[in-house]
Amino acid sequence: MDTALEWMRPEWLWGFVPLLVVIFFWFRLRSNNGAWESFVDPALQPYVIEGQSTSTHGAPILMFAAWALALLMLAGPVWQQREVPVFEAEKAEVIVFDLSLSMRADDVKPDRLTRARFKLIDLLQRSDGMQSGLIAFAQRPYVISPLTDDANTIEAFVPSLEPEIMPAQGSRPDLAIEQAVQLLKQASVGSGHILLITDAAASQQDLDAAANARTAGHRVSVLAIGTAAGAPLRAEDGQFFQYSDGAIVVSQLDIDSLNRLSAAGGGKTVSLTTSGKDLDALDSVRRSLGITAQDEESTALKVYWVEYSPWLLWPLLGALLFAFRRGVIA
Repeated sequence: MDTALEWMRPEWLWGFVPLLVVIFFWFRLRSNNGAWESFVDPALQPYVIEGQSTSTHGAPILMFAAWALALLMLAGPVWQQREVPVFEAEKAEVIVFDLSLSMRADDVKPDRLTRARFKLIDLLQRSDGMQSGLIAFAQRPYVISPLTDDANTIEAFVPSLEPEIMPAQGSRPDLAIEQAVQLLKQASVGSGHILLITDAAASQQDLDAAANARTAGHRVSVLAIGTAAGAPLRAEDGQFFQYSDGAIVVSQLDIDSLNRLSAAGGGKTVSLTTSGKDLDALDSVRRSLGITAQDEESTALKVYWVEYSPWLLWPLLGALLFAFRRGVIA
């Protein structure tokens, strides 16, 4: 479609201001030299009057023309638009997996970590080609897999998900949620689903991170791992963790705080079950948010300016070559 003349980079047009100043002073110099022409013999003028060499008469004009062409090319004049169909991934899910030491608690058998990994595999098998990504976190989040429609790629990483692979221990779901938002942004996903698999008690900063994700257009849901009764926290060698006073550390699930987190993120909290009811509930959340494989891509028309300014490069090069050829400048 044709439109009125527009400029892609109009700031380059300011370059005509110094060009006009240079042209003004050049013509003024020529007019001053012209006053001597009536007093100097024509045969001597090329030798005693500056700028009278016949070989250089056209050089400044060519340089001015090249300058103007370069400015026009950089400013990018456009007058035609074209609609191009594009396919954009608008829906995707990032799974955020907790690898803090509390995931080794055994209030669910054999322990929280093992059950969470099995559920993660089940979730991936239900993805049905949907774009999915995986982030593991403890003190800091780490991207295990960027968004991909190959669930097998992510599933291959699941057996290695253990707290011991984390460089530093801790529990920062807020940082992991922020990382998930960045992952979705990098993939140009406008409406994504962040699924937090955790046993952590949500803090205010976690709620803020979930709310920020919601503001960015995404939803945050939780798959809660563990029980309210909890269990003593063990190291990999089976030894109990203890406080400084000798009391054994017991990790208990705070489901209320996780409910608040999912509410802040516009999603839902689902508790781990031995059946597939938890997965059914998460599938329901996906459907309600439109996070499905069939809905993953949408076709849109984007309008692009058709830029012809690169064609000005040819006359620009011609002017420069002619101006710098032997005998014109020197």
